[in-house]
Amino acid sequence: MDISFVDNKLILPTAKLSFKHNIYSVAKIKGGVAVLLDVPTNSQEVDNLYAIDLNGQKLWRVQSVKEFNPQITRLSPYVGMTLLKNGNILATNFFGLSYEVSFKNGTLLSSRMTK
Repeated sequence: MDISFVDNKLILPTAKLSFKHNIYSVAKIKGGVAVLLDVPTNSQEVDNLYAIDLNGQKLWRVQSVKEFNPQITRLSPYVGMTLLKNGNILATNFFGLSYEVSFKNGTLLSSRMTK
């Protein structure tokens, strides 16, 4: 299965999809593709991880950190993602906080400091 991206366009075998920001990386997950957007430093957007099915339909956008932990006051976009053996995604933000994200629905399952 050929999946690629150029700038803000995700190219799937049967569809093309454009995002507001450029794509930083993609990874194949169960049921589709995880897409991490490269958010500019002047943007207020922080929930920059999506799952897209192979037909180009959005499955989910990652749960807000503020919803997961209302005590968090400094928000940052994700700057990296790693696929875990259980199929979930480990998404790391600029501050070095990592969140385990459910591949099923984008909910944040746990967090830990990585720096």
